[in-house]
Amino acid sequence: MSVIIAIGHIVGALVVLFAFGFGVLMLAGWRSERNRKTALEEMSLALGIPISELDRAEHQATVVQFAAAKFSSELFRNRLSDLCGLIQIGWGWLGNLLQVGVLLGVIWFTVTDDLSNSINAWWVIAIAFFFWISSVLFALICKLLTGRFPGQARQARKMLAESVI
Repeated sequence: MSVIIAIGHIVGALVVLFAFGFGVLMLAGWRSERNRKTALEEMSLALGIPISELDRAEHQATVVQFAAAKFSSELFRNRLSDLCGLIQIGWGWLGNLLQVGVLLGVIWFTVTDDLSNSINAWWVIAIAFFFWISSVLFALICKLLTGRFPGQARQARKMLAESVI
């Protein structure tokens, strides 16, 4: 019976972790779409062009010039946003590695030492939640300091480069 409980703890923690990850992905997609709409509204107001007409060919040069000036790597706030983006990516990788390490450690010690170690598999959820919350707070601080989300300027320059080609 102890083996079934141990397996239940580990599998249960993995199921909850995947559900949490799926929820975070859904929230990130919604936030990304909201940020895109906000950027289009800002561009529309600054250029005096309706949002529905921003993608028309006659406005393409104006839109590209506006975006290139706004997200230029020459601006300090854009460089800071890019740095924050790299830090946030590294933080995410660190969180993932820590989750995998804890899960592998729990499995190892459950199999080799004592079945009661399996309850520690739930720490993976706590680690995931901590890294997610800290990443969100870091993004908000970056937005407050730079007016951009972490990596937003780099992503905008990348999209500009692809649209010009």
